[in-house]
Amino acid sequence: MADWSKLSIDISSLIHGELSVLDCIRVGAVCKQWNFACKLKYHCPTKKPQSPWLVLPGECDSTTIKFFSILEKKTYKIPCPEPMIHRRVYIGSGHGWLVTVDDICNMHLLNPLTGAQIPLPPVTTLPFVSARHNSHGQIIEFVVEVPYGANIISTLVFSFERMRCIFFQKAVLSAAPDVDDNCLIMMICNNWKHLVVGRARGEAWKCISLYHHYTNIIHRKGKFHSISDTGIVEVWEHDGLILRPRIIGSKIRYFLNQFMHYLVESLDGNLLLIVRAQEDIKPSDNFLVFSLDEKEHKWKKHLEIGLELV
Repeated sequence: MADWSKLSIDISSLIHGELSVLDCIRVGAVCKQWNFACKLKYHCPTKKPQSPWLVLPGECDSTTIKFFSILEKKTYKIPCPEPMIHRRVYIGSGHGWLVTVDDICNMHLLNPLTGAQIPLPPVTTLPFVSARHNSHGQIIEFVVEVPYGANIISTLVFSFERMRCIFFQKAVLSAAPDVDDNCLIMMICNNWKHLVVGRARGEAWKCISLYHHYTNIIHRKGKFHSISDTGIVEVWEHDGLILRPRIIGSKIRYFLNQFMHYLVESLDGNLLLIVRAQEDIKPSDNFLVFSLDEKEHKWKKHLEIGLELV
């Protein structure tokens, strides 16, 4: 009988690349060799489409983390790999990776199943962020200037916890991180919700827009898409860290502070704009859905939404 535990790491990694998330967890428990191959999975991105898993907030302890499978409608409690991720803030996800901020505001891409992590540029590489240090050279707080174009309109001082809760708004990935460093991360940050971009394993963040207040971003069909609080949707072509925006105008009159806006890609590849009302600063159950006509660059309202949209 063949000894499957003696398969080469390369072959094992190829096999794991064809498995579902749950099957990868099960296979990793078979033996040390297969467990090691699972932890190298990020070098061999899976070709099999995966249904989303949700991390359940407030459900972590020091050794485990709970996920909810949308497809199976089941909750799974799995071992939490090193480094322990229950103390991190999650500001985005994609391709099986989380964008995290630790308790001293270091940013990483983190694979929650294998524990693999990839550093992101320090936040102090942004031109409007600096750090104050103690006598031992350790960072004790951050100084954040709030720019609007070439002008500084205010200066704020943040502790680590306040920085984690307020400064980092949302981040999205352009691709799965790999050995070729093709993964870009676009992030909404600062109180004024500016747009910056950086590279996995990169050295610095780059500001790409300081004039709009951005409310949501996604990556779709090889391009970043962003929306501002005034309804301006920009499609960003990227060549490395050089990004060129194409503006999609909007005549939708739902862009005031009492509305929340989300960009979503439907299952059939259409770009959707979800507008959700806020009541007493809290999201309501009332929302509108618009789809983009990419030929005419116009939003069309959906009176009803079917399963193919959500």
